[in-house]
Amino acid sequence: MHLGTSLFKAPKSPKFIDIMDDLIAQKVTSVIREASQRFILPRFKALKSSEIETKTNPTDLVTMADIEAEAFFEVVLPQLLPGSIVLGEEGASRGEHDLSLLAPEAGQRVWVVDPVDGTYNFVHGRGDFGVMVCLVENGVCVASWIYDVLRDSMAHALRGQGAYLDGELLTTPHDDLPFEQMIVHLSPKFFPPDIKQAMKTKAAAMPNVKTVGSAAHEYLKVARGVSDAAVYCRLKPWDHLPGALIVQEAGGVVTKWNGQEYTPQDRYDGLIVARTRRGWQNVYDAFFGDMDLDAYMKARWKTLRKQGKV
Repeated sequence: MHLGTSLFKAPKSPKFIDIMDDLIAQKVTSVIREASQRFILPRFKALKSSEIETKTNPTDLVTMADIEAEAFFEVVLPQLLPGSIVLGEEGASRGEHDLSLLAPEAGQRVWVVDPVDGTYNFVHGRGDFGVMVCLVENGVCVASWIYDVLRDSMAHALRGQGAYLDGELLTTPHDDLPFEQMIVHLSPKFFPPDIKQAMKTKAAAMPNVKTVGSAAHEYLKVARGVSDAAVYCRLKPWDHLPGALIVQEAGGVVTKWNGQEYTPQDRYDGLIVARTRRGWQNVYDAFFGDMDLDAYMKARWKTLRKQGKV
């Protein structure tokens, strides 16, 4: 497959009715920093065992910092846009937030929030964690923010208006490296069982495949040109919508594995994120070039339907 222009077209922004003016964007930035200062930073390297819980497995953690920061966002963000609602990772994991609100037909303005992305790193005193926020309007992600808490560094993007890092225009470097020199982020453990081993084998054959343990930091690394690409499965909206918009608005490429557009409604596909089109093609060829992706995804969707997941 080659990534043609027909396969990579960012969705048109909704009318947006001038809601995301500079003042509101600045207020969101302030809200994120306030949540970090009040609920996250004070607990970094200071968490009590009683403030840490597991969710689906021993490495899937939630802390009081996640819970309290998300509760703060649930109160404050809708005040910036009356009528908007918050969909957070922790609320969704408890079954309190409905992901169907991200569909166009829902007609909602939804703040999608990951209060601490990279919770495992946060719990273990590692610096690669961050806050991710985006706004979805009528099924389209129109604005996003990623905050590197320890470095006090804020990236944000508005659809059609570019991406910025600490107030400066952010543009992905467009020099193409030889494939063997590319730095690619990938974690095989999140891939479906039937292709997990193949992904491990392919990743092991490349010299610069690594995971940071935080999508926030991986998206920022690609946008800044520190890394060249990332491959993802398991599309939780709070993990990927904010970073995808920032990379796209910085000039990078974000699509599903088959080159089709990624939307807030996607759950069970995967993504290829890259600085350049050539980089995207290199990653596709290395990891999916020997697969019939259309046939694989049809079979996967059939299995998901049998399991009642779709």
